[in-house]
Amino acid sequence: MSERDPLAGEYAVLCLLALRPMHGYEMLTFITDEGLDEVCPVEQSTLYTYLRNLEARALVSWTEERVGLRPPRKTFALTASGRDLIDRWLRAPVTRMRETRLELLVKLFFLDRLDPPARRLLLDGQVAACQRYLGVLDGRPQATDFQRLVVASKRSAAEATLHWLESYTPAGGP
Repeated sequence: MSERDPLAGEYAVLCLLALRPMHGYEMLTFITDEGLDEVCPVEQSTLYTYLRNLEARALVSWTEERVGLRPPRKTFALTASGRDLIDRWLRAPVTRMRETRLELLVKLFFLDRLDPPARRLLLDGQVAACQRYLGVLDGRPQATDFQRLVVASKRSAAEATLHWLESYTPAGGP
């Protein structure tokens, strides 16, 4: 059995560490201060679970730091494997429409900080992914009322996402 893909929140943590090494409290503060919690809320206990999972997969490592008389804290950093994973994930369009808003927004947030030119490429790729998805839906069997309802639901979500993407113009132009 292969390992599961990281969760969206785990990818967000990896992306945070792509910006710079951080300790847990610093990550939580960043998420809140930058408004990322509107898209990908991460609670303290969840963050540390993510970090343990990512460490177990050798995607992050940590060093212990002592500041003054405070207890030591762990400062986390990406490993080379973590960096490779993030570089691939950030540039890949989301293929599951129900995950587009969460994952795509997280990707755009971090691409804006890590690789701004790649943001436009991702948006274009996401439009193409939505169009392909709609094409696949056209070939789906719709013999029963339930099948028609499911396809109509998926179609409306994909069309809304496509409209949202096509109407978006990033600050500073395309």
